[in-house]
Amino acid sequence: MEAFRFLMPNPQDAEACLSIRKPGLCLHALRAVLASALCIFAGIGAPAQQSAKNVLVLSGGPGRASINQMQSSLHARFRGPVNFSIVDLENPRFYDDSYHEHLAEGLRSAYSTEKIDLVVAVMTPSLQFAVQYRDKIFPGVPIVFMSVSTPLPEKMWPGVTGVVSTAGITETIDLALSLEPDTKAVAVIAADKDANKDWLQAEHAELFRHRGTVSEIDLIGPADPEVLQKVATLPDDTVVLFQLYPTTADQPAFGAMDVLAAVAQRFPTFSIMPHVILGHGGIGGASYDPTTDAVLAGQLAARVLSGERPDSIGLVRNSAAHVQVDWRALQRWHISERALPPGAVVLFREPGLWDRGRKYFLLGLSVIFVQTALILGLLWQRAQKRKTEAELRRSEEKFSRSFRHSPLAITIVSANEGRYLDVNETFERQTGWTRDEVIGRSPVDISLWVNPNQRSQFMKRLADEGSVRDIEVRFRRKDGEIRSSLGSAELITVGGETFVLSVIADVTERKAAEVALASLSGRLIEAQEGERTRIARELHDDINQRLAMVAVTLKKLKQHVPATESGTIGFIEDVSASISDLSDDVQALSHRLHSSKLEYLGLEAAAGGFCAEISERHNVQIDFRSDAIPESLSYQVSLCLFRVLQEAVHNALKYSGVKTFEVSLATISNEIQLRVRDSGAGFDTTAHHGHGLGLTSMRERLKLVNGHLSIDSKPHQGTTILARVPLALEPSNSAVSSSPLSMSSG
Repeated sequence: MEAFRFLMPNPQDAEACLSIRKPGLCLHALRAVLASALCIFAGIGAPAQQSAKNVLVLSGGPGRASINQMQSSLHARFRGPVNFSIVDLENPRFYDDSYHEHLAEGLRSAYSTEKIDLVVAVMTPSLQFAVQYRDKIFPGVPIVFMSVSTPLPEKMWPGVTGVVSTAGITETIDLALSLEPDTKAVAVIAADKDANKDWLQAEHAELFRHRGTVSEIDLIGPADPEVLQKVATLPDDTVVLFQLYPTTADQPAFGAMDVLAAVAQRFPTFSIMPHVILGHGGIGGASYDPTTDAVLAGQLAARVLSGERPDSIGLVRNSAAHVQVDWRALQRWHISERALPPGAVVLFREPGLWDRGRKYFLLGLSVIFVQTALILGLLWQRAQKRKTEAELRRSEEKFSRSFRHSPLAITIVSANEGRYLDVNETFERQTGWTRDEVIGRSPVDISLWVNPNQRSQFMKRLADEGSVRDIEVRFRRKDGEIRSSLGSAELITVGGETFVLSVIADVTERKAAEVALASLSGRLIEAQEGERTRIARELHDDINQRLAMVAVTLKKLKQHVPATESGTIGFIEDVSASISDLSDDVQALSHRLHSSKLEYLGLEAAAGGFCAEISERHNVQIDFRSDAIPESLSYQVSLCLFRVLQEAVHNALKYSGVKTFEVSLATISNEIQLRVRDSGAGFDTTAHHGHGLGLTSMRERLKLVNGHLSIDSKPHQGTTILARVPLALEPSNSAVSSSPLSMSSG
């Protein structure tokens, strides 16, 4: 059982909590209210159970996955019930000493009425805070720490145990110098913070070991353009040890990742926390294995909860270094993978040619194999004509075994006369014509062509190119039924005589399934839109009205509170503001689910309104342009493009990392084109394969209106999404695409 609880003792603490932008104490306070309510209702009438142990987790960073692994390891060793309260200490004010007192007082008030059996500190800042304020917040409670690799005091604090992890400094520097043996200097780029002093001292000590071969250059300070000026003066044959880490989700206009992007372009870049630079141009580095660390910490926590004293347990060391490198960076700096240490993990490896095109290679090899077998059979047959009659029969039997019983329809047609020379059993089953009925006749004679006028175009293409591959054709069976097939044809010359060899597969059922699937997809999207409209109306007409009544009630309540109760009045005003914000969010959600502008004013007005609303809500700039959008545009096309616009803009907001976007809607070459562009992070389209749910949804919607979706994106070069929908559906007049393939060769 896991519970999230945090109580705020006074309005001042609440104000301090609300000032934190990242998910932290306030998020746990909200979870506490919900969890407490659920526990109260779930506990009514429940039988008495064994008293649960209460564990308070102080997290100093984004380590939720490690915390989950620690919890699983604890449960595997400790069978009793355990309640977990998780407090995220990571926020910009945490490194301010004056804030520590305020935070400690808030925690003391929150847990003053609850017995804490164990405190788990995740990362060094949390451990330092827990030890410093233990007597004030939870006196006498044992502490287990994890994800700590900085030097610890010679004499361990009483009642404290944990997992000491390798910092990976030695391994990272050795990795850098082994991969770049010509290195003359190591540039250390780090922030000037107290939290980095221990790391820097350890790095200086390690680099001192290499003083005879490399020199050290320290670039210590905040992430600003001045760092790039210093980087520009670094000598050649320099490697960078990067230690500027983003600390908040809301980064400044120029931050650590901008410095990393510029530095990694010029110098081989390594880090003792490789996850920060991997995928951003850095080569990699070495650090402790977080999974092993979490498992060991969970085992220690289980022993403490079982009654063992931390002082008698001692520290556990996780000394194994975990080396990770970026394959793309290795390629860029011409580093062989053979130079990596044993056990190194290579990430972002591009798939090889075989992996990218395996199914096409196998299909091509299969077709080539069948064609080669048939050709060899024909050559073998002609060669055996000069031999005895018995040898000829044996040769024909070998050829017939592969030809007659092939699962594909195979035909051999004379190129000069256009008449069938041979067909197999599959052809007979697919067309209803027997072999004896078609030998010596042409496809025109048996009316096999659905459109006989296409024959000349097909034969011209076959004569010009020598082969036709994977053509979808329609043919007429003997009983008049029209069916679809997919096949290939090729010109073969044997002994001065030219034949057309065709291989065909009946795909009528597959085509019918595709049509049914498209119809089902359309009905699902239509049902989804109907449900969106219903929910939007419920939100607008019911929920929003109720919120408005709550806001009015709070205002009336405020009028009846004496002026001397300033705290109560302030609390009511805060709640009123929250209700107002919630009402705005509900209203915005209603608009996203169902746009009345789209229904009554059309696509152009709805798209412009949506871009303006997103710009205001997310404090971004969207340059929206439209040109020559017809007023008679159908609602189906308008709704499709509007949903694509919503999905594309939300993806850009979420992943691009920039604040400026371009949206254009225009009529070009008899089609509506919607273009959404950003100049942000971009991505490798070959690696993503376009299988995200958002992209799949956009493609499925566009299929229903005969539209197309294209994506142009590269890492660090932005992304452009283009949706194109024709204004009118024109029938295809391609002769080859709708002609019978192998049958048409006659």
